[in-house]
Amino acid sequence: MIELVGYIRVFSQHGRLVTAEQIAAVAGLEWDSEQTIHRYINLILTEDYVDVQMRLSDEKHFFYSDRSIVERYAEQWLALERGEAFEAVIAQIRRNSCRHTEVYLESVLTFAPYFYDEPKLCHLREQLPQQPGAEDIHYAQDNQGQGYYYSTQGLSHSYAAVLANYDPCEWSN
Repeated sequence: MIELVGYIRVFSQHGRLVTAEQIAAVAGLEWDSEQTIHRYINLILTEDYVDVQMRLSDEKHFFYSDRSIVERYAEQWLALERGEAFEAVIAQIRRNSCRHTEVYLESVLTFAPYFYDEPKLCHLREQLPQQPGAEDIHYAQDNQGQGYYYSTQGLSHSYAAVLANYDPCEWSN
């Protein structure tokens, strides 16, 4: 497994999780998937490799380096990999709203791991309210016309509007 660590770290720097089989193919190595868990455990017992993380998703073991990817990002990436885009976005909106300090800016979805373009953003705006169990998720625009989402599980409509239109310079001395 040590021979795969460099590749795992490079892919992580580019925001990607990978399976051992994918990395072995890139490295030109044979990989016995039966040994993946055992080899991973032996790997992380060495201090130099504790940054390598493994997650199970759809019966595949995915790897990433926590030097470049945080656990929450890895969870979102895996949800997208499983085709659970709506669920991932809904969960992120709820997490942000329950902090009571910010709304979820639509522009965040144009970055990794989503990389949504305008047609995908439009599709999301149309389809998200129709998702079962997403009745608490709302979309609005701030005073500059920038879209944002929030959950009424954490924010009222009026407080979300205040947060979306907050100007940190407005109250400075």
